[in-house]
Amino acid sequence: MGVPIYNFKELHNEELRTEAKRRISEIIDKNAFIEGEYNALFEKEFAQMQQAKHCLLVANGTDAIEIALQAYDVGHGDKVGIPTISFFATAEAVITQGATPVFIDVNAETGLMDPASLKRVLKEHKLKAIIPVHIYGMPAPIEELEAICRPLNIKIVEDSAQGQGGYLKSGPIGSSNNLTTFSFYPTKNLAAFGDAGAILTQDDNLAEKIKSIRNHGRSPNGHILSGKNSRCDSIQAAILHLKLRKITQQNEQRKKIAKQYHEKLKNLEIGLLPAKYLETSSWHLYPIRMANREQKYALQQFLKTKDIGSALFYEKSLPEEKPLMNAAGETQIGPQFAAQCICLPLNPFLTGDDINTVCDAIKEFLAKR
Repeated sequence: MGVPIYNFKELHNEELRTEAKRRISEIIDKNAFIEGEYNALFEKEFAQMQQAKHCLLVANGTDAIEIALQAYDVGHGDKVGIPTISFFATAEAVITQGATPVFIDVNAETGLMDPASLKRVLKEHKLKAIIPVHIYGMPAPIEELEAICRPLNIKIVEDSAQGQGGYLKSGPIGSSNNLTTFSFYPTKNLAAFGDAGAILTQDDNLAEKIKSIRNHGRSPNGHILSGKNSRCDSIQAAILHLKLRKITQQNEQRKKIAKQYHEKLKNLEIGLLPAKYLETSSWHLYPIRMANREQKYALQQFLKTKDIGSALFYEKSLPEEKPLMNAAGETQIGPQFAAQCICLPLNPFLTGDDINTVCDAIKEFLAKR
């Protein structure tokens, strides 16, 4: 493709492939396939990078949310607030834990959980926890949500599946006093060669509980609870540790690209994310908002004729998904946002010419409408 939304060829260049193969061969030679040396190295270095006391690797990002909820003792009979815009796994983790999802609507410009909506929802529902999502890489308004939740002892699980590289007011995403979950799915900013995830925490007791949950509830004194099999294998840990070398540089490049997009598109009749996120988002994705679903589809097809990639994250809001259609809460803004949103190519290897090609195509499309 002329301008791809992802660029795995450049990401997995010969230098990375050579070292990855060496590490995999080393793991095979040592027969150290689960919770090996690279797991410990990654957990230590990623925790330091994100300014967290503990990093606990798990099998995938969905497990990370489920385990975080279990660590907070969320289960049957509990209600958990989730945003109307996210990947289905955010809701799925709540349901799997036996809890009930309650929708908190999002900000119409960002798709991030809206504190005002949370206040209204709390008038009708007693929530055990909420799961704000750092959607597209933008930091959710954690400080505002904490101010609402802390007096009511409502736990917060930050879903940072797309947020590695983003910043809260207090520091990197993951540096708060909440449990923060990550996905390292192959398309993420920091990506494994398969599924992997992690949970960050500042709390020693929660860290020990999460270690037990991810490994069948084991402890030095036997099985102390009913956990699950969510251990990260050594190969994925080795690849993640390898990619830590360049992730900060690559995230900075994403930020530069987002700034170029913003400058070239800011005067067009499309919706852009607020400029205040140019410095704080991880820019996992670069979404724009069109007037409606029909215009979004038309733009996607037009970009395709120009050999330009795009993606619909998300084609449906969570309240529009069949298993969640009867869930309670506020759901006005999410469906509107999903109907408008389309994501442009954004990867660390885009050139200035690539960005000009995408922006010129959008201008051409709008001129013909």
